[in-house]
Formats: sequence, structure tokens, C-alpha cells
Amino acid sequence: MRERGLLPIVSMGFFIVITQVLGVYLSVFFMAEELQAFGDPESVLNPIIVVFFILLFTFFFLFMHKRRSRWFIEVIIGFAVFMTLVYTFTGLFGRVFGLGLEVSFLYGLVPAVVLFGILVFHREWYVVNLVGLFVASGIVAIFGVSFSVWPVVVLLVFLAVYDAIAVYKTKHMLSLAGSAVEMRVPILFVVPWERGYSFGEESFGGEGRRKAFYMGLGDAIIPSILTVSAYTFIGPYVALGSFFGCIVGYFGLSLLVLTGKPQAGLPLLNSGAIAGFLIVFLVLGV
Repeated sequence: MRERGLLPIVSMGFFIVITQVLGVYLSVFFMAEELQAFGDPESVLNPIIVVFFILLFTFFFLFMHKRRSRWFIEVIIGFAVFMTLVYTFTGLFGRVFGLGLEVSFLYGLVPAVVLFGILVFHREWYVVNLVGLFVASGIVAIFGVSFSVWPVVVLLVFLAVYDAIAVYKTKHMLSLAGSAVEMRVPILFVVPWERGYSFGEESFGGEGRRKAFYMGLGDAIIPSILTVSAYTFIGPYVALGSFFGCIVGYFGLSLLVLTGKPQAGLPLLNSGAIAGFLIVFLVLGV
């Protein structure tokens, strides 16, 4: 794997960095406008609800893809992506220009419609990455202000275990990734190993050499929720602990990726984020 170089690995790491930084930036607006997914951020039911919907979406996606109902999946995902883009750009306009919620929403519709239109008519890997970056950052911001820290920690532990089982044991997460690549839906990041790569030119299945490095949006979103939650409910220093811990976890993950075998990202990413948070939390005694 040496001939592939480290640039794609580093580039993928930047997606995680940007997701966390932009998520924190957007979270200030969402918190001020009380745009939270749950009324009680402290509730232990919140992680359970999120896990339920993640499982529901995963099995629904695989079931519908197996029944060759790809159009229906694309409609559902497309609607979710568009609405998230609207929320993300609403937050951006609100933060950058200091606008209220209603005005920011109206301005946010314009770039959301434009970017979604580009995605529909030109679904190449760089467009999917750009859309995925805004979607991931928006989700991170919304859920980061909706969960207090300890429910997020519980969520991260559970999803790390689930991801390991889904990749190494049942392998249904690999089927999900393969289906997403075939459909070219913006629920993953794609970084080519080589120049001249086109998103639609390879199949995810099989044991042959793949032409791109894939990472699900969840690998950027899930650990980043802890960073935003720590920033929102405790302070910036513990958020930095989670941020750098996640980056350290990504470096460990990148070494496994270079072996050429599919890897579960959340065990290392979530563990790093939690460890970094706990170290700073205990040192500061907050």
C-alpha cells in the first residue's frame, strides 16, 4: 500500500477536522435559537432514540436496496440531505452575518437548492464530498447542542461496539457501504488513490484493488458530536481534548486502512474522542 501515498489519508483526516470545527461554529447559532433535536439534553432516552433510528435506517436501506427499490432510497436520502443543507446554511448565514432565524432560513435556501441541484445532475466524488461536509457539520451541530456530554459518551461507546460487530462480524456495514458507492449517495466521503478517478467507475464488492478511499459520514459525525457537546455544555478546553483525541484515533485508524482491508472507524475514533475528553476533564477538574 506504500505506492498509494499518504495524501488521501491526510485529506480524509481533514474532513474530520473541518466537520468538528464547522460543527462547533454552527452550534453557537443553533443553541442561541434553541434549535435542538431533544427538549431535555440530559435525558438518557436520547441515545436510545438515536440508536434506534440508526438501526432502522441501516436495515431499511439494505432491505430496499436488495429489493432493487433504489429510487425510493434516493428520494428519502435526498430529502434528508436537502433539509440538512438548509439547516446548515441557515446556521452559517446566522453566524457570519448576525441574522435572525427567519431571515437566515430564507437566505440559506438559496445555496441549499443550488448545491443540491449540482449533486443531482453531477454526482461526482468531489461534489458528494462537498455536500457530505456540509451535511455532516450540520448534523454534528444540531445533535451536539441536543445532548449533554454524558449521554453522548454512552452513545459513542454503544456505537463503537456496534460498528465493530457490523464490520467484522455480521459485515452488513460493508454491504451498506457498497450500496452507497453503487448509488453514489452523499452518505460517505470519497478520496481517490489516483488521478483521473470517477466515482461511478468501480464496484465496492470483490477483493480487487480499489481506486478510492471511502469513509462513511458517521465516522466523522459520531465522535464530533462529543466535541460540540463538550464545547456547548462545559467549555472549549474539554472540547479541544475531544477534538485532539479524535485526531489521534484517526491516525491509528489510518495505519489499519493502509493494510487495504475494510476497517471499523468508530472503535478508534470514538475511543480517542472519549479519552481526550476525559483526560482534560479530569485534569481541569470541571
